Amino acid sequence: MSEPKRLHPITIFYEIITTLKEMIVPFILFVVIGRPGGDSLWNKVPLLIFLILIVVTIVSGIVKWLRFTYWLEDHELRITQGLFVKKKRYIPFERIQSLDLSESIFHRPFQLVKVKVETAASSDNKAEAELTAIRKEEAAALQKIIADAKRGNNEEVLEEKVNEAVIYKITAPQLLFLATTSGRAGVVISAFLAFVFQFDDFIPYEKLFNEMQELIRYGVMFISAIVLIVLAIAWLISVLIALFKYNDFTVKKVENDLIITRGLLEKRTTTVPLHRIQALKITESPIRQPFGFASVTLESAGGTALEQDSASIALLPVVKKSRIPDILGEALPEFSFVTDLKPAPKKALRRYLFIKMMIALAAAVALSVIFWPYGLLGAILIGGAAALGYAQYRSAGWNIHGRQLTMRFRTIEQHTMLMQKNRIQALDMSVNWFQDRAGLAGMDAKVKSGEVFQRAHIPHMERDEAQEIYRWYSHRNVTKSEPV
Repeated sequence: MSEPKRLHPITIFYEIITTLKEMIVPFILFVVIGRPGGDSLWNKVPLLIFLILIVVTIVSGIVKWLRFTYWLEDHELRITQGLFVKKKRYIPFERIQSLDLSESIFHRPFQLVKVKVETAASSDNKAEAELTAIRKEEAAALQKIIADAKRGNNEEVLEEKVNEAVIYKITAPQLLFLATTSGRAGVVISAFLAFVFQFDDFIPYEKLFNEMQELIRYGVMFISAIVLIVLAIAWLISVLIALFKYNDFTVKKVENDLIITRGLLEKRTTTVPLHRIQALKITESPIRQPFGFASVTLESAGGTALEQDSASIALLPVVKKSRIPDILGEALPEFSFVTDLKPAPKKALRRYLFIKMMIALAAAVALSVIFWPYGLLGAILIGGAAALGYAQYRSAGWNIHGRQLTMRFRTIEQHTMLMQKNRIQALDMSVNWFQDRAGLAGMDAKVKSGEVFQRAHIPHMERDEAQEIYRWYSHRNVTKSEPV
């Protein structure tokens, strides 16, 4: 790969489609909806502007493809690109953390992949470099050459056996269970409402609401049926999204990397170096927990990720909780999947209940006054707050096992964070006036997750136990050779 190469010509089409997709909403607003009536030339200006933009997009896509080349030289991935200003980027092999591969519906017919080059400096959900479309054989050769060079070998293809093991592959029943319990219906509805209200200047909402008032007269049953239909459609869409996203989800351990592949319409491959793993998080949702199922995500430092806001990467999207030690114990021997966690003391129970119930009581009173008498139904909030507080009390727990701190806590879902001492970025112990009287304290632990932090939080625990955790962490004894 020492000779400069261009990307596959499908890159031109891919760039054009990507740009045009971003122009759809402005086109609808200014050309379809906002364009004045009449056949005068002035009224056709918005359409002419968009036609010019389309031509510019096509020309720039072709020029960008012609100006983009890449090659390997002197243990570096070298890239030149630029439309008006020619840019050169040299990325040493040792800086490359991983090459993440993905296949969209544009790539698959041509046996192509998109390659994202991840380094420790990658941030803001953006890769260090991106090869939009290259042949699978070239991507595989690129991965091997870089891997061999990082192991100290020459760039020649070596006939050596690579240690590779499949540690997890989702089954059809697991995929169906994952999809039906994904809980993304609320996200779908929120996204739909956010999209609809982008057009509040053009859609006659007042007229629609007046007509809805007429429909409401048909009774509660009619409205309830509409709500149920909307929820059912949103749930069905969320199921389809999960099926497409996690289809054929497979985790392999290859040498010192975890390689995760998934996806139906867009097949994605993500490589996570083991030394970049900061923590493991086991999550049990209220829907899955009664069936004994959980999911496992890993927090990775640096680079971009599959998720949008941090480097939280799904490792086991759905699995029987009891099988997690068997699946990950050998692949990740530095983690201990202990179950004997120390619970929160009984005296902490009222602390978990009091504040939540007071907030719920205030909300219930406000609803009752404003929407009397139907607002009295707001009293349900008090019971919900009490149930949540009690569940958080029962979930709270911790354990120190060698160099690992395990903390279990609950938001709506129950989370168990497994954190190595040298990966914990900050540990905070807090004691307010009420806790001081009861001999309680709060404990926060933070680990790096991309450009942000993931937080484990136990709001109320024995103060002596919190001090024990704090002493354990403060005497770190990190050697110079130990990665941080």
